[in-house]
Amino acid sequence: MGAILDSIPLKMTDLDEIYLIDSFPIPMCQEIRHGRVNLLRDAGAYFGKGTKGWFFGFKLHVLSTRSGQIVGAVLLPTSYDDRAGARRLASLMAEGSLAIADLGYRGKTFQLEMYEEEGVLFLTRADITSQRLKILHSTIRERVEGIFSSLSERFATRVYSRSWHGLWNTLKLKMLDYKLCFAKLISYV
Repeated sequence: MGAILDSIPLKMTDLDEIYLIDSFPIPMCQEIRHGRVNLLRDAGAYFGKGTKGWFFGFKLHVLSTRSGQIVGAVLLPTSYDDRAGARRLASLMAEGSLAIADLGYRGKTFQLEMYEEEGVLFLTRADITSQRLKILHSTIRERVEGIFSSLSERFATRVYSRSWHGLWNTLKLKMLDYKLCFAKLISYV
């Protein structure tokens, strides 16, 4: 499945060395079942906090271009910091690239480490002092939120897998559907 997902061509005009990175919660159960859920706990599922509150599951970290094409993704337990996902996805970015990220990726030590190891500069809202640049940062980041809402429409939040590999393959299928629609090879109704 991963080979098929990687084989969808990226438009060369969209590769401009500016990338978007963010994480998306993948809950394994509804909130009412948090006290007794054990599904995939051995595989790393744990409690994490997202923008909509606490959930039990994993986080999907996605790297995309400014136009919205998914370049890469990694599925990690919620107990991992967002910066751990960034470290794994940084090798997909060209040296000298700029990664526009949210506040989960801030930290001078992390940013310096990523620049020295991968040659990638991470820019968060906390790093910007100008109000006009903060607005521009938010405008560019809206694209990654659009990707997540599109994946959510494809039921990425309702995954009924019983194993980590089943979960990962299901999410790769959803991303494959997204990439095929984005490349206009199929249409989404």
